Amino acid sequence: MRPYAALLAAVLALPASAAGQASATPARAAAEAQPPAPAATPAPSDDPSPALARIKRRLATDTPLRDAAAQVPEAPTFRTSVTEHVDIWTFWGDPDEVAAEVRPRGGTWHNEFLDMVTPDEFKGYGGILSNGEKAQLAATSLAFAGAMKLLGMGVQQIKQAARSRTERKAKEEVQRDLEAFYQLHPEARPVTPP
Repeated sequence: MRPYAALLAAVLALPASAAGQASATPARAAAEAQPPAPAATPAPSDDPSPALARIKRRLATDTPLRDAAAQVPEAPTFRTSVTEHVDIWTFWGDPDEVAAEVRPRGGTWHNEFLDMVTPDEFKGYGGILSNGEKAQLAATSLAFAGAMKLLGMGVQQIKQAARSRTERKAKEEVQRDLEAFYQLHPEARPVTPP
């Protein structure tokens, strides 16, 4: 990681030093415009910055670990699998001896696996209710269901009573009107056999 940081610092520092050289005095620019002398390796003391010299020196050094890692061929991949067949009936016996509701549907360890991987919030009642609270919830649910059934029966009886009262009132009104009609027209009264 350190060589990459040094490389980044060098890349950022080189344009800044080039910009500093571009703003040099015109006399110096004219001197540089003349054909250059034969190239000679500058001494480390000629570098404008000691930090730049240190970066260049570190970049030039060998990196045996990184070079070795770059030259290693890709590592082989090994795969393995284990398959085990378990005879469930060695644990549960004959299928006719155990009720279907008792036998686990997903194998002997399925419920234990689900208990391990399922968060408490998503299990039946979750980790929210204790056993006493679950019993209280069941009892109140049963009592509420019974009360609702009785209330429904009571509502049906009230509706039946209201319907029969309405029918009785209608029959009484018809009888009154018929009696008033027979008072005005006695000949219209039907003859009852003796």
